[in-house]
This record gives sequence, C-alpha cells and structure tokens, in this order.
Amino acid sequence: MNGSFNRWSVSEYMRHRFMRTGQVPDHDELNSEFAGISQTELLEGIAEFGKIAGVEVPHAKAH
Repeated sequence: MNGSFNRWSVSEYMRHRFMRTGQVPDHDELNSEFAGISQTELLEGIAEFGKIAGVEVPHAKAH
C-alpha cells in the first residue's frame, strides 16, 4: 500500500478481509498493512468497520 491511508482504507480492508475469510484482522496485521498510519485513523477505521459489519471488534492495543 502507498502510505496515503485513512480510516476508510482501514475499514474497507477489514471488510474485504472479513468477507473473504470470516475473520476480523487483528491489530498487528492492520499495523503491518497500514504502516505509518496515525493511530487515531487506525482506531477510527476499526470502529467504523465494527459499526458497518455489526461485529464487536476487540479494543485495539496501543503501540
């Protein structure tokens, strides 16, 4: 990925990953996929995915 990430990038990635595998990506995977993203944007993307997908996303650990 190119480094111009935002909350929508995270939410869409999580949605596609969940639809393909039935699994919610963990915080480590998201940090790896979205290296350099602000933690605020990352957490807001996670929250948005949770609302859209209707699944509870475990609270992300702080890095």
